[in-house]
Amino acid sequence: MKKKLTLLLLAVLLTGTLLAGLLPMGFIRSRYIEEVENRLLDNAKLVEGFLLEEDVDEETLQRRVLSIGEVLDARITIVAEDGRVLADTAMPEGGLENHLNREEIQLSLEGEVGRSVRVSESVNEEMLYVAIPRYLNDGTVQVVRLSLSLSEIQEINQQILIYVLISIGAGIILASILGYRFINRFLEPIKRLTHTSQEIAKGNLNRPLEVRSNDELGELSDNFNQMRIQLKHSFDELEDQNVKLQALLTSITNPIIAVNQKKEIILFNPAAEALFETKGEAVYGKHILEVVRDHILEEQVEKIFDENRETQMEWELKYPSKRHLKVNTSLIRVPKDPNRSLGVVASIEDLTEIKKLETMRSDFVANVSHELKTPLTSIKGFVETLKSGGVEKEEQRQRFLGIIEIEAERLTRLINDILTLAEIENHQKSPEEGIDVKAAIENSLDVIRPIAKIKDIGFSVEVEEGLPKIKGNLDWFTQMLINLLDNGVKYTPNSGEIELKAYQQKGRVYLNIKDNGIGIPKADLERVFERFYRVDKGRTRKVGGTGLGLAIVKHAVRSLNGHIAVRSKEGEGSEFIVSFPGEKEPQ
Repeated sequence: MKKKLTLLLLAVLLTGTLLAGLLPMGFIRSRYIEEVENRLLDNAKLVEGFLLEEDVDEETLQRRVLSIGEVLDARITIVAEDGRVLADTAMPEGGLENHLNREEIQLSLEGEVGRSVRVSESVNEEMLYVAIPRYLNDGTVQVVRLSLSLSEIQEINQQILIYVLISIGAGIILASILGYRFINRFLEPIKRLTHTSQEIAKGNLNRPLEVRSNDELGELSDNFNQMRIQLKHSFDELEDQNVKLQALLTSITNPIIAVNQKKEIILFNPAAEALFETKGEAVYGKHILEVVRDHILEEQVEKIFDENRETQMEWELKYPSKRHLKVNTSLIRVPKDPNRSLGVVASIEDLTEIKKLETMRSDFVANVSHELKTPLTSIKGFVETLKSGGVEKEEQRQRFLGIIEIEAERLTRLINDILTLAEIENHQKSPEEGIDVKAAIENSLDVIRPIAKIKDIGFSVEVEEGLPKIKGNLDWFTQMLINLLDNGVKYTPNSGEIELKAYQQKGRVYLNIKDNGIGIPKADLERVFERFYRVDKGRTRKVGGTGLGLAIVKHAVRSLNGHIAVRSKEGEGSEFIVSFPGEKEPQ
């Protein structure tokens, strides 16, 4: 900009100087020619009067003209009516050519004063010509013409031009120095304005524009600073609202998706990112089908646009994972113009776990009802038989009572297992404590050994010395061990063996309980920890199982922040591996 202003200033200066110099040159030339013309006209009249009206021969006329020319500082020419040059103060040898076609001669022959400026062909100079008619006594007309060279005015103009050029050069130098300083001073506020605007464009709104001036630039600086303050205030408000909005969207556990009129995503909260396994920055501006990849939601969005009302639906999502969802959609309306909408917002509620819980509850109720119904039916049948007096033999009566006792014990075990499972799930026990793993193992073995002795099942126990304590509920830990050991005893043939190892590795305590029993089919490994799931229902009931033992184990392990895994091969036995974080010794 500085270069442009400098060039513009020099151009204006140059134009002004040239106009100031050239216009006087034209004026001086015109005034000079006017004065010379008037003088020549006066002299032409003098010449006419001096020659009188008599007609003399050309030689006499030439002498008179030469004598007059010595007095007058001008060239005198006498031209006949037919254009012949009769006399001339600058007559060359051989005479002059016919002058009838000269402009001033033509005007003079018509009775007017002839005037003309042109380059003389005879003397090759720019000349001013003035001609008047001379009327003779015999009625003929001659032309008296006086001319003067304009070389003097050319010299004057050349001098003026030289002075003008000198003035231009001096003016340009002076103007360049003064203009440079003026332009720098003029552009300094603009530079500051430009720099400050660049800082604002980068987001720095704390730097004020400092321009001290009483003119328009000062006013512009004040307005700019006021605008900067208002922008900063607006940006702070927007940033505060954006932080609140982001915090709100992040804290909302339900996925939220918003699209514009073109069905392009404009809002995608973290819960939605987790549901569709993508990142928000990668989805903004994309069509909803590119992200959701299911036409059902797109159809729902289209529906709300068409019907202009809120909708609700349940949706079975298949990608990226199968989920059961509830979708509430509504239009995004402009507060000042309720009839105008910017797009659609969808609030998604994941019902997958709820559906699973409902299914589990339904299955649990059905299983409990079934498990309770069987022994109750048996007890009821035998009680009715005994009450009816249909059993007369004491031996048969005692057998029926024994069956009733067995079924009652079975009901008791089932109810106890259900209560234990509910207790573990609801964490309704005493506060956590440090569990001595070795002592807990010994106590559990004391409970199981009498049962194992009936089947002649032995135990191989290896407990590493110095095991760290486990933080948790001792009763649940003991229940877990008893259930695992009891499970091994139930499904291990007579004279079998159960191995129990306890050791620590990388700060965790591991328990391995392995038997050489019937094993678990591969297809059933993933479901053995489910409530009431039995690999062999007939055999489970035969050995007195309730179907809740391993479910209790799983929840007990989780309550202790542990992990459990199972390895098994049908016909070769099963191995349960449990690990817990060890409690660090105080420093």
